[in-house]
Amino acid sequence: MSHEMLISRINELPRIESVMQELLEMVNRDTINFSELARKMSMDQVISARVLRMANSAQFGGVKGVSNINDAIIRVGAGAIRTLVSSSILATTFPKLDTLNIKDYWADTFEIATIASALAKRSQLDGNEVFTTGVLHNIGELMIHSLVPDKAQEIMRRVEEGESTIKAQHAVLNTDAQQLGAVLAESWKFPSEMVDAIANVNHPGRAVESKRIACVLYLARDIHHHWDSMLGEEQKQAYLDNHPAAKALHIPDDMVAVIDNVRGQGSELAYQLF
Repeated sequence: MSHEMLISRINELPRIESVMQELLEMVNRDTINFSELARKMSMDQVISARVLRMANSAQFGGVKGVSNINDAIIRVGAGAIRTLVSSSILATTFPKLDTLNIKDYWADTFEIATIASALAKRSQLDGNEVFTTGVLHNIGELMIHSLVPDKAQEIMRRVEEGESTIKAQHAVLNTDAQQLGAVLAESWKFPSEMVDAIANVNHPGRAVESKRIACVLYLARDIHHHWDSMLGEEQKQAYLDNHPAAKALHIPDDMVAVIDNVRGQGSELAYQLF
């Protein structure tokens, strides 16, 4: 199995529905026409319901609930809408995978994206752009489970035996989920900055256009995997002080409280949406 062999099978993935494709093109424009977007979203009941749930969620909800698409889009903003459309396309393209718990996948993905967004806002980066890139950063894993489920199971077995996910993916596939996901994101016409960040999450120093975004995602993923095993603020601060990505980003000293505050919001939102 090789990277090229898997990439050659992208056309075997389910096709994006025409409405979703049009929505994706609209949200990836430099300027979004909100009235046009609302009209197009109203044509898809599933995504309309998700927009309303997002607008009324704890993360975005105001004093008064919203009940129509126009108000919902205005409340959550362009960045969140871009994220929602992107994740809805993925949820539609990969609705059920026999070898992957898709709800847990989305919970982990949104949690990492939420942490990354919080880090981004304290690192002079666009939190919305980082959140969307975070939602897309591991789409290669969906490709693996969809196209080669037997290989996906072999990778999971290796990980359960103590091997890192990246090493297991390279041992079995000669590539990793991030390299595969970057190709898929590029084929779906996501901005080149996002593609570059996705491709280099595992090695931020190799990024050309989006080194700092890749660095934030790398750190957010590590925080998600290790944070809850730490006993208190002192241990968490020491972890950040010694993490190479945190050093490169010059993460401020009050970041422990910020991370603790957003912890769990991403997974909660994912379970509400999917």
